[in-house]
Amino acid sequence: MQTQIVFSLKELLLAGVMIALIVLIAYIILVLREVLHSVKLLRGVIEEKRESIDQILEITPSIMGSVDRITNIAAKGTESAYSGAMSLVDKFKKD
Repeated sequence: MQTQIVFSLKELLLAGVMIALIVLIAYIILVLREVLHSVKLLRGVIEEKRESIDQILEITPSIMGSVDRITNIAAKGTESAYSGAMSLVDKFKKD
């Protein structure tokens, strides 16, 4: 007695899709596991460095204010230098 097993092309494609889906799900699970591990590690680092982070957050507004003031001073200086250069150019054009 001989037994024959016959697969249609549709069944083979369906089996391939199922295998690919299982592999994709396994990959997603591994990626999510790594993400969760990274988040736990990040939380630990944040808790260890909480005091330093708080100090930085307190200092940052004053630093930004200083940067804003310096930027305004530099902009005014640049405008003055541009105006002076243009007045010299105009004087040379008139002569």
